Amino acid sequence: MSAASKFKNFGVFEYAIIACGGVYALLSTNPILTIVAVLFPLILIKLLWKTAEAPFLYFALVTQTLAVIAKVFYSDIMHVDFVEVHDYPVHITSAFYLSVIGLIALSFGIYLVIKGFNLRNADYKLLSRQYNNRKLRNIYLASVFIYPILLKLSFSLGGLQQPLYAIIQFKWAIFLIFMINCFATGNSKTFITIFAFEIILSFTGYFSAFKDYFLIFFIGMLIVTRNNIKLGYIISILILMVVGSYMLIMWEHIKPEYRNFLSGGEAAQINTHSTSESLNKLLELVKETDAKGFADGVERTVNRVSYIDFLSAAESQVPANVAHTNGELWFGAFARVLQPRLFFPNKKAIDDSEKARLYTGHNYAGADRGTSVSLGYVAESYVDFGQVGMEIALLAFGLLIGWIYKYVMVTSPNILVGSALVIPLYFEIFAYEKALDKIVGGLFIYLVIIFVVKKFLLKPFLKYITLPHENYTSNRIL
Repeated sequence: MSAASKFKNFGVFEYAIIACGGVYALLSTNPILTIVAVLFPLILIKLLWKTAEAPFLYFALVTQTLAVIAKVFYSDIMHVDFVEVHDYPVHITSAFYLSVIGLIALSFGIYLVIKGFNLRNADYKLLSRQYNNRKLRNIYLASVFIYPILLKLSFSLGGLQQPLYAIIQFKWAIFLIFMINCFATGNSKTFITIFAFEIILSFTGYFSAFKDYFLIFFIGMLIVTRNNIKLGYIISILILMVVGSYMLIMWEHIKPEYRNFLSGGEAAQINTHSTSESLNKLLELVKETDAKGFADGVERTVNRVSYIDFLSAAESQVPANVAHTNGELWFGAFARVLQPRLFFPNKKAIDDSEKARLYTGHNYAGADRGTSVSLGYVAESYVDFGQVGMEIALLAFGLLIGWIYKYVMVTSPNILVGSALVIPLYFEIFAYEKALDKIVGGLFIYLVIIFVVKKFLLKPFLKYITLPHENYTSNRIL
C-alpha cells in the first residue's frame, strides 16, 4: 500500500533559500519587507503543497504572491525605497502587509479543508500508461484547433460567454494527461513538437496565451520528475524557466506596438491580420529590440506583475471619501451567479473600471476604449470590510476554494484525472488582480461544468482512451 499524501517538508533547498534570503535581506535597501517577501512563498508550501498531489493550489497562490512581492525585489535591485517605485505610495506599505496577511488567510482556509483528506501517493506516470497515446494525441490535436475558434466565438455570445470560456478551459485537463502520458511512454518529442507549435500560434492573438502554456508545462515537469530526478530533466526545467522569463519580458516590451498592429489601430481587442502577417510583425519587433528595449521590458513586466497599488489607492479613498460597503461587493458577486444573463438579459454588465474609479478616486479607461481596469478581489474585500474584516472574508473564501478542490479530487477516478480536472480551477484563482464578480462567477460555473463532466462525460471519455484490459478506476482515499 502506498503512503498517504502529506504536506511538503522543508529540505536542504528550502533552508538554503531561507539562509541566503536572510543574508540578502539584511544587506538590501528594504530589509524587513525583503525577508517577508522571501519567507512568504515558503510559508505557502506548508499550507498548500501536498506531496502526493500536483501542486496547482500552491502555484496558484504563488502567482498571486508575485503581485505582492515583485516590487520589493525590484526596489532592492534599483537601490531605492520600496515606496518610491509605486504610483500610489501613500498606503503602499500597508497594502503590502494587508495583502500578505490576506493571501496567507486565504491559504489557511484552503489548508483547513485539504488537510482533512489524504490521497494515495500514486505514480502519475504509471497511471498515465493505462491510456492510449495515439487516441490522446488525436483528441488533444483536435482541441488545439477547436480552442481558438471557440474562444473567439465566446466573445460574441453575450450571456453564454463565461460558460463557454469555462468549458474550453478543460482543454488543459487533456493537455496534462497527454503530456504525462507522452513522457511515460517515450513519446516526449511528440509532445514537445506540439507544445512548441502552440506557443508560436499563441502569439498571433491579441491576448498571447504563451504564459499559460509555460505555467502548466512547468508544473507538469515537476510531476514528471517527482520520483525520477535526472540531470536532463533539471536542465530542461531551468531552460524552461529562462526561456519563459525571456519571452515574458520581450512580450511586455513589444506588446503595445504589436497590439496596435493587430487591431489595425482600433481601440478593440481584435486581430485584423493573417497568422503569417502577425508572426512576421512579431519577429520584426523582436529583432528590433536592443538592450534599452529589453530593460524597458523588464520594467514593464515588473509593473504588470505587481498589483498592490490599487489596494493602496483604495485605502486613501475608503473610508475617507467613500464609505465601506459592508459586504455589498461580496454579496453582489454571489447574487450575480444566481442570475445568469441567459435568463436575466437586463442584468447590469460588469464594469471593472467604473468600480476602480469609484473606490480609488482615480480615472481609468473603460470598455469604451477597449480596456478594463480591475481593483482585484483583495482590494474589493478591503472596500467591503476594512483591514480586519477583509482577512476574515478571505479566510472564508479559502474554505470555499478548498472545498471545491477536495470535491474534484476525491470524486475523480484517480489522482491523475483529478489533478487534470483541477487545472481550470487553477486558472480561476491564480490572478490577484481578478475582479470579485468574475472570480466568484467563474468558480460557480466551474462547479456546474465539473458536475456535468463527472456525471455524463468522464466515464465514456476514459473508457475510450483506456488501453484494453486496463482498469481506469482506482481506490483514491486512505
